[in-house]
Amino acid sequence: MIQVHENIVYQANSNSRHKLDIYFPQLCPTMLPLIVYVHGGAWRTGQKDDFRAVAEGLITTSQNRLAVAVINYRLSTSDAGSIKHPGHLNDVMAAVKFLVTDQSYPGRSIVDRTRVFLVGHSAGAHLSTLMALKPGFEYMSSVQGVLGIGGIYDIPQLLKDNPSYVEFIDMAFAADEHAEASPHRAAREMHGGARHVKFCVVHSFSDELVGPEQSARFAGQLVATGYSDVTLMVKELGSHDGALVNSEFWSLVVNFILT
Repeated sequence: MIQVHENIVYQANSNSRHKLDIYFPQLCPTMLPLIVYVHGGAWRTGQKDDFRAVAEGLITTSQNRLAVAVINYRLSTSDAGSIKHPGHLNDVMAAVKFLVTDQSYPGRSIVDRTRVFLVGHSAGAHLSTLMALKPGFEYMSSVQGVLGIGGIYDIPQLLKDNPSYVEFIDMAFAADEHAEASPHRAAREMHGGARHVKFCVVHSFSDELVGPEQSARFAGQLVATGYSDVTLMVKELGSHDGALVNSEFWSLVVNFILT
């Protein structure tokens, strides 16, 4: 059986998006690595509740050898008070800091805070990899790996390939921040805090929203910069969103973490 504890506040303020859900096996004979799952949705949509099947699928596929935290973060919308970059990134960092340092959340006693792995989809892959690659996050020593699927890594290139995406890009980023906010740019320089991190960059052939060149160029830049453990995997996993509930994807994530 799988336990779930919902709506854990990871940053104490009045914003309702600063919450996460944590899933872990009922029986845990050993300390468990922790997946922090960062959802996609073009930085403007997405809700942690929608990814219960992903969290439970990962734990079941691992034969109860993983815990999963699914986080919400603030979004960029047309509403008054909406945020832009780096607001989303700051929220992801705050959630990881909480999961590493807080002593009281449910499941904390069985989470190995030295073995944290980020798994991000689409915009969530952008946020996960950017957090790992930009210097200054003091808890990077706990993060052992980052896996992105259908990720956005180069915002200027994304807009060249998909000009109609300018609406949601401009909602989330200032016009002069597109390159600076791209993991592909951040990957050009190695910083000591991320030297130990392993990367897996995954793309499905049938992804209808983000082209495979995003993943291929990003993985190539990581290798060129000198990151030593980089895997690029382009294979048939289904559509942009459908890949997330493909059991082959779950197996791929589990193997990345446990082998």
